Amino acid sequence: MKKIETNLLDCYILEPQRFGDERGYFESITEKDLKELGFNRIFQVSDSLSGKGIVRGLHFQNDPYCQAKVVRCHRGAVLDVVVDIRKDSKTYKQWTSVELTPENGRMLYVPRGFAHGFISLKEDTIFEYYVDNEYMPRLEGGILWNDPELNINWDQIFKKYEIEKPILSSKDEVRETLENSTINFQRESKRYLITGVKGQLGYDIVRELNNRGEYDILALDVDQMDITNREQVLTIVKEYKPDVIFHCAAWTAVDKAEDIEDIVTNVNVTGTKNLVDASLEVGAKIVYMSTDYVFDGTKDTPYLENDPVNPKSVYGKTKYLGEEEVRRNPNHFITRISWVFGINGNNFIKTMLKLSDTKTDLNVVNDQIGSPTYTVDLAKLLVEMAETNKYGTYHVNNEGYCSWAEFAKYIMESNGKNTKIHPVTTEEYLELTNTKQAYRPRNSRLDKSKLVENGFAKLPSWQSATDRYCEELKKAKILKK
Repeated sequence: MKKIETNLLDCYILEPQRFGDERGYFESITEKDLKELGFNRIFQVSDSLSGKGIVRGLHFQNDPYCQAKVVRCHRGAVLDVVVDIRKDSKTYKQWTSVELTPENGRMLYVPRGFAHGFISLKEDTIFEYYVDNEYMPRLEGGILWNDPELNINWDQIFKKYEIEKPILSSKDEVRETLENSTINFQRESKRYLITGVKGQLGYDIVRELNNRGEYDILALDVDQMDITNREQVLTIVKEYKPDVIFHCAAWTAVDKAEDIEDIVTNVNVTGTKNLVDASLEVGAKIVYMSTDYVFDGTKDTPYLENDPVNPKSVYGKTKYLGEEEVRRNPNHFITRISWVFGINGNNFIKTMLKLSDTKTDLNVVNDQIGSPTYTVDLAKLLVEMAETNKYGTYHVNNEGYCSWAEFAKYIMESNGKNTKIHPVTTEEYLELTNTKQAYRPRNSRLDKSKLVENGFAKLPSWQSATDRYCEELKKAKILKK
């Protein structure tokens, strides 16, 4: 494949080698070719059909779902037009155009952080896009196709290709200019630090970042950075200089915490304080994972983010004190989550499925109501949040509410297990098992409307999350098919 530089940084014309004879030709482009350009993966392939004079663009998708594209024309002809809108690029606000036809066989590589468009030069033109990230309608955007600041010579283009009047969608006709937009693309990749990477959520945040083409990641666990060691935390953070810190490390053994409050406080409060101080030193955003345990669970309706807290356990109290530390950094996200499950650790679903191999009946509490949270879904939202400045406290878990007993019943039924679930109260469960537990909120329902108000999407239903997680367990051969 021949790679031809354009006047824009990182943007290339591609000419695959053609092998042909009187019958026609054969050409190809490989995954290795794409990766060497900076293309992450082929997430989708799309086609569009256009008549002569139709202008599509100038389009992009916002971070963290920004997309790189490889585009080509299968039938007809287009003039492809792209603009570098990465603010730290030497070619910021500059544009280029390339004629793409089946005859010349050219493709154009459009990096992330570019606005892309084209004008169809013939009737019945078919244009193809290879895209390296998920399509997210609520994050799609664009700038005005004839923005004066960009100085694209559309009049000369129309004259050259004998186009009397361009045809645009109603949306493209009224888009904002680049100057009036809130676009904040950067050429240099961000740096991400994740604590607690061996846990369920930390592991999936790394996977999510990698899926989006982010690899400048420092993912640490306690053996690499003990968050209670202030000097170590400050040294590592100041040397790495992350743009975003995802703070997933915590003491989460709720019952054990009751007997070792000093140790738990050191991890959940002092450790968080150390990380916040370090984040302030380097100007990093911080994303902190809190819990439904900050509430006492006595409210009759779902909890709002600004409802008074009243933690009744050591775990809940120390996580709330950790929240207070995080609020010292103005660029913070506090996410209260509950009933977490992921591939990289122990959780309720794994426990239920394991017990189903040996138990025909199980007693499960039915007076604690909340929402399960799948770390794959949660990680996607947290990475998206970190790309914004919509700071504050959010309630984040999968949609819908259930009791632990309802959750257990769904796990058994959806996986073809015959174990019968017997709903019991918390008091009955403690008496039947002769155990002592830390206080658990009866009402852990969290209102998530603030997410939508700030432009984020709610997570899928807990039933969908459970089904997808069990499929993940099967693929990993943790759960038999």
